[in-house]
Amino acid sequence: MGKFVAALTASVVALAMPFAARAQSFSPVGATVSGDGQMWISQSMATTCNFGFIGSVSSSTLHISSRSMSPGGDFNCVFMTPQGIWSAATVPGDATKIDITLGFNTITNEPCYGTVRGDWDNAGKILTINGAYLWPINAGDQPCHIRTMDIFIADLNLS
Repeated sequence: MGKFVAALTASVVALAMPFAARAQSFSPVGATVSGDGQMWISQSMATTCNFGFIGSVSSSTLHISSRSMSPGGDFNCVFMTPQGIWSAATVPGDATKIDITLGFNTITNEPCYGTVRGDWDNAGKILTINGAYLWPINAGDQPCHIRTMDIFIADLNLS
């Protein structure tokens, strides 16, 4: 009976191998890429901001080294600043998702930070995030609600 169970287990594992989640990767590896976008974010009040960034690509991570923010039709954005280390990472087995880690110090000086998952359009080079939350860094502060965020990264591919 033990040999039968072992043989059956080995057969199931062998059949499952072709269906295992394959690792996703960014390309071109080693390249410097830039991106820009617009977000509508709220905490105690809603703000629309434009932003830009520059980063370097490894196989599974986009390391963001420089970022900037500017008003996107809303003067309140001048009071928002990037917070923490920003990066983007592949999602194993899914070439339509990217996890992005980012944060903001907000208008009310209640910084928030975290990782959210977005939908990646490889053809259009756009990462879209809707209805996600970044959690407060300080106890008692409010979370930041990313109502919508579109990030355009012209030179990035995910496969």
